Amino acid sequence: MLWVRLPDGCDGASLLDRAVKEARVAFVPGAAFFFDGRGRNTIRMSYSLPDEGTIREGIRRLASLI
Repeated sequence: MLWVRLPDGCDGASLLDRAVKEARVAFVPGAAFFFDGRGRNTIRMSYSLPDEGTIREGIRRLASLI
């Protein structure tokens, strides 16, 4: 698992919608793990199953959207 802090103003939930549609990459918006509304500019990425090349490609696709 990897926590990522997005640039200020970048909302993880909004990014998820684009990531799935445009880059076929999924993650969990970080705000789901905060009880007080924080974490909107964070995401949690899990990568235990894919091989290293697939992980790199997913990160590359995601980075192109940020």
